[in-house]
Amino acid sequence: MSLPDLKLQQLRYFALVAEIKSYHGAAEQAGRTQPALSLAIRELEQRLGEPLFERGNKTALTPFGQDCYPLVRALLDHYDHVVERMALAADRSVGRVALACLPSVASQMLPPALAAFAQHYPGIHVSVEDDIAYNVQQRVLQRSVDLGIADLWSLDPQLRFAPLLKDQLGLVCRHDHPLAQYRRGLEWSALQAHTLIRNDTVRLLESTQARDLMATAQFSVSNMASLLAMLREGLGVTTLPRLVVPEDDPDLVFVALAEPRVEREIGIITPKSHSLSPATKAMREALLQHFAAGAE
Repeated sequence: MSLPDLKLQQLRYFALVAEIKSYHGAAEQAGRTQPALSLAIRELEQRLGEPLFERGNKTALTPFGQDCYPLVRALLDHYDHVVERMALAADRSVGRVALACLPSVASQMLPPALAAFAQHYPGIHVSVEDDIAYNVQQRVLQRSVDLGIADLWSLDPQLRFAPLLKDQLGLVCRHDHPLAQYRRGLEWSALQAHTLIRNDTVRLLESTQARDLMATAQFSVSNMASLLAMLREGLGVTTLPRLVVPEDDPDLVFVALAEPRVEREIGIITPKSHSLSPATKAMREALLQHFAAGAE
């Protein structure tokens, strides 16, 4: 059986007449002339092969019309709901954004940005996952998240990077360590006489004169929580970006290192291969504006 080609507007006119019980009133509400609306309904009946309204009482539904009305009403309600949701999504009034972010940024820099975003876009749901830079980049490539906030682990032609901020590397040690007294201007060479703990951020040193600093490290730790615990225990010192250690940490001290000055650039990572959703575009724009305002 071939299905009849029904027009949505004809179904809408049928539902209006069935509900208002007046061709004149239905035409007025639809913004059409009564002859045009009557013609549309007659065409609908012809396509269906059965009358929808009684011939002697043109506003009374036939048994066939009574069967059709709830189906048409459900279709129109669903259509209107779909169109509304699509319009709201395009207008950035609703949507979902999944982002992966460095733990240090997620805990210190991201909350104020998300608070401002939620105020402007209360209908957009945001999920945040903490992860290291390499995994953030991979998640964006695999499209398991919409965007990432991290430094680039490696250059990739499939990714787009929009800078947000720079984060200097420095010494991190316990507050009573001898090197803790140097609040600024500490030379990298000064670390060589102390027990070093290697971590994943040493990749940031590879293109600098300090690349061999961690080659003789006694400990190697990949988990950041374990690394900070070892530092608090006084097992040694390490190099980390400034954001990793909160300024009000009671146990640990960050000391900026000079010559060479090493920084990581943190930004928004998005794919080049496909478009961003309206909600993701809104998040990207909000992050860029927030961090640009903070830099002023």
